[in-house]
Amino acid sequence: MPNRHVIQCRQCTSDDIEAHRAEGPEGLPTVTRFTCARCGHHWAAHETPQLFAPDYGQAYADAPDLAQEELTLALWAEGINIRAEEARAGRGPAIEPGGYRLFFLRQAAYLDRAAHEMELALYCTAVGEDDATVVRDAAVMAADLLLHLDLDLGQVHVEGPFASDAACWQSPGGLCAYVRQEYTAWQDWETTARRNRDHQ
Repeated sequence: MPNRHVIQCRQCTSDDIEAHRAEGPEGLPTVTRFTCARCGHHWAAHETPQLFAPDYGQAYADAPDLAQEELTLALWAEGINIRAEEARAGRGPAIEPGGYRLFFLRQAAYLDRAAHEMELALYCTAVGEDDATVVRDAAVMAADLLLHLDLDLGQVHVEGPFASDAACWQSPGGLCAYVRQEYTAWQDWETTARRNRDHQ
């Protein structure tokens, strides 16, 4: 079993765990839950270590599928680049940092989800260690970028209960947990705003 991408027990932090597989979409194997061989604790594949943040299932239940979000982010990034080139040429204002914060949030959430899917696929031997490492490293870097952007902006865009300077985000897995907190808060805001628009 790979040592960089071992999922630890939520109860005793042992890495001696059994992955329970089932047939997923298109007949491909997928991991549904884990059991710890040391303490017997079991948990669903979407659950995360006990951090002050939602787990994958809570944070991303209403997120677009990964392929759709990848396309959205690619088009969005292209628009940001065009706007930056126009600003450099003096044909319009530059985007304020807060203006692309949502892009960084959604990009970090996309990579967090993709890394988790790769990690589960690793337990089914559907992908290799190197592939999982690349995606996990990208997710951590994107999460770190979001957290430091929020710190640089004085945390004015932070909606979750724990600020970006909270010590819990410096624990293992904390950076991506911060993304899940902020993505959940943004989704809640979107739901409320949509409901208010519908009742006007």
